[in-house]
Amino acid sequence: MVDRSELQKMARTIDAHRQQLDTLHARVQQVSTILEEHDITSSILEQLIKSISTGRAGARLSIGSGVTLNYIHEGETEGTAMVDIGSGVFGEKPWSEAHSLTAERQQGIVLLHKELTEQSKQLEEKITELAQEFNAAAEQLQPAQSAEANASATEESKPQSQPEEKSPRRQQRRGSRFGNELTLDD
Repeated sequence: MVDRSELQKMARTIDAHRQQLDTLHARVQQVSTILEEHDITSSILEQLIKSISTGRAGARLSIGSGVTLNYIHEGETEGTAMVDIGSGVFGEKPWSEAHSLTAERQQGIVLLHKELTEQSKQLEEKITELAQEFNAAAEQLQPAQSAEANASATEESKPQSQPEEKSPRRQQRRGSRFGNELTLDD
């Protein structure tokens, strides 16, 4: 038999797990956004690499505030890109090397995405299991409380030997500082 305090503890555990799940879902969304960015970067680099054979590569680069720069690379040699090589340090790398670095990073991010998604699924299963346990315990507690309430109600409904005389008392209502709105004290 589960008592009320154990039910409250179970409810707090479920709530904590749900908050953790929300945080996990937010991380999955962030990682998905990063993956999309890597997909775009990778496809642009692939197109630039393919265009070398023509001797001319071009692209439009957005630099923010609605401003786009025209980029033209001429010649049959590969162009270069500035790549974050770690710790905020950038290096100038050929397009193919930048593409390889992007693909390598993308693979790591895909693994992270899979791991976070799996953690999310496991946590959802755990929450479902805990919720089912909580519901079962709550159902066990309800009949016990109903039986106690019925027993005390039958004792109160027995006639008393000396009826008490009740004096009519006017219900006083506290005024609240917000006009006529009710407060928790009312």
